[in-house]
Amino acid sequence: MRQVGRKQWKQESDYHRRSLSETAIFRLKTIFGGKLRRRFFDNQAVDLFLRCAALTRMIQLGKPDCNKAK
Repeated sequence: MRQVGRKQWKQESDYHRRSLSETAIFRLKTIFGGKLRRRFFDNQAVDLFLRCAALTRMIQLGKPDCNKAK
């Protein structure tokens, strides 16, 4: 990082994408808790899918409707 600079390092290592994914996981764990309550993997996958769908819906409801001004 010291050789190429922070901005270049972030681009080369795809740091921005990693930061976004870590933020999404933090938000998911904060709202729904960090543990999965299902025993089997398939059921855990369904549980996580439903949590992600609910989180996506909450984000959509929280965003304002924007229209381009004329």
